[in-house]
Amino acid sequence: MGEYLEQNYQDWVPSSSFSYLVLGLLSTLFLDVFFPDQVLIWTAIHSISIIFFSFLFFGKKAPYFSWGVILFFVLAICGYTKRSAPFLEKSASWKKEFSQKINQTLDRAEIQGRVREISLGLVLGDSKGLDKEFKKNAREGGILHLFAASGLHLGILIGCMFAVLKRIPFLGYYIPRILPVLFGLLYLACLGFPISLARAWIFSAWILLQSLFFRKSKPADLLISSAGLVYIWDPVRSFGVSFLLSFGAVSGILLLLPIFQKCFPPISEDKTILTRFIGFWRENLLVSLSAGIGTLPSLIYYFGSYSFGSLGLNLILVPICGILLPLLYFSLILESIYLSLFAQPVWKIVLFLLEILEKTTLYWGESNWNWIHYYRGNTKFFGLGIWFLFLLFLFLWKLLPSKKIENSKLDLSNSANNKSLTNPILKNIWIAGFCICCGFQFLLANSSKWIRLPDVFFGDRFTFFLQEKNRLVLAGKCKYSSKILYKSLGKDPERFCTSSKNLNEIYIEHESCLDWVSECLKRNQNLSLKYGGKEKPKIAGFENWILIPKLVEFHLPDSEQRLIRFEIGKDSLITLANRTKKGEGIILILPRFGIKEDPREWNRFRKQLGIAPGWKFIGSDELPGIPVL
Repeated sequence: MGEYLEQNYQDWVPSSSFSYLVLGLLSTLFLDVFFPDQVLIWTAIHSISIIFFSFLFFGKKAPYFSWGVILFFVLAICGYTKRSAPFLEKSASWKKEFSQKINQTLDRAEIQGRVREISLGLVLGDSKGLDKEFKKNAREGGILHLFAASGLHLGILIGCMFAVLKRIPFLGYYIPRILPVLFGLLYLACLGFPISLARAWIFSAWILLQSLFFRKSKPADLLISSAGLVYIWDPVRSFGVSFLLSFGAVSGILLLLPIFQKCFPPISEDKTILTRFIGFWRENLLVSLSAGIGTLPSLIYYFGSYSFGSLGLNLILVPICGILLPLLYFSLILESIYLSLFAQPVWKIVLFLLEILEKTTLYWGESNWNWIHYYRGNTKFFGLGIWFLFLLFLFLWKLLPSKKIENSKLDLSNSANNKSLTNPILKNIWIAGFCICCGFQFLLANSSKWIRLPDVFFGDRFTFFLQEKNRLVLAGKCKYSSKILYKSLGKDPERFCTSSKNLNEIYIEHESCLDWVSECLKRNQNLSLKYGGKEKPKIAGFENWILIPKLVEFHLPDSEQRLIRFEIGKDSLITLANRTKKGEGIILILPRFGIKEDPREWNRFRKQLGIAPGWKFIGSDELPGIPVL
């Protein structure tokens, strides 16, 4: 039994001493971030345990874990953990010069418009230059990683160079393997040493060393070693969001891909056109699925959203980019050395593929095939809990003997003569795995809706936002409000605009608030837009304004309380007293321009003003702040 477990999980368990050293270092880093008071105790324990590890019991690799703990402690004392990567400041100027040269080359090739922006994003690994509409669709479609320097770009670049160089006989064995990695280091420097690309380069350099010495590392050793080297190289930027996404994707591919292969029917080994075609798309589907599951926890935790439709869009566009990127690099090289005549036919193919990428991304987003789900508050941890259960299932599913299944391939080329699934046990195995994998995807997607979040009520000095039973209220002048309030609204239209089934109208008081709710109006064409102003704004595309008097009284969510706005110098105290005779709530004081008002003074004289005891004056700075969503 032990040998069987070791054979099945050998890819998951590190075997090199360096991996255990890194694990010890990273364990102490974790304590330093979350439990800093325990670092000294943890280091002391492992300092003492080295004696027992070395002379009494445990394996030869166990002491390396303790040495890793001590190594981090020494690095922290020396201040090494606070340093950035070398040449990081100079690399900013290198990236700027490289960007200018790429722009000049594109100018020479007369590449303009959105295809130029996409080309720059692909080559420079930067999405800042993309226009707002395309970037939004790319983000929601889960393909923004194509415009971030990552292992995909470096892998294609190094792979293409190796494929060309290995066909040159006089270069021998070593040069075709060393040159692409050195060129990848140059590319890394030209892009300003992005941390995700640095991880990919270290990964490729590690594989290079293996091939040079004819050795092979386990996936766990590759992952742990590359993570440790990234931290040693740049302690400050390591383990940021970009690193976690990159590391999660490659971890999913290396560790989860072999398991997902058991959840899908195997392909016949017959080399027919149909089996080749099905096998190609099957492998791409499994790679995209594995990478997506690997990045899911980081996306949910840091961004609160995950695009389940990204699996389909990646399935289409990643193979296209596998052809597009080498041709784009090649055409830029030809153009940069003034061989425009030879570059022109290549540019035509590149522009055609760029248009496919552009139109597919926009169409996918407009068709709402992104199937994006938002996780807020406790739904984040609920979704992460289901993700953990999914990993646990995959971990146990790996115990399933694979040799019997591999010897019994599913022949999809001739279903009439298909005899590979005559054994009902084998058939039930992959059917059960397929159904369970799909079931977990469904649970992950819908877990964001199973915990009801409270209705929203928050604001700042200039704007407040609340949800009533059938109405969204965005009161005030949004152009003066804080950016965090806008981002909380704009990035999550489903959370704020479709959480109530009875929602039928949106109320705003200034045209600057229109950008905040435009996505809500696009997603729900039945919403009526009511404007509490003097006259309807004339803005193209929004002609169906309903002009109403400016609202003074609002119903607070999840309570019988009300909110009443009181503008000092404009509103009548008699009217306010009549409004507050019944019920309870808060009175929001809107002071005159340049004159401060103290709500405590107003509350002190509340009885004299005729305000009922269930009411309380507050200032705009006392409104609920932006909640952690």
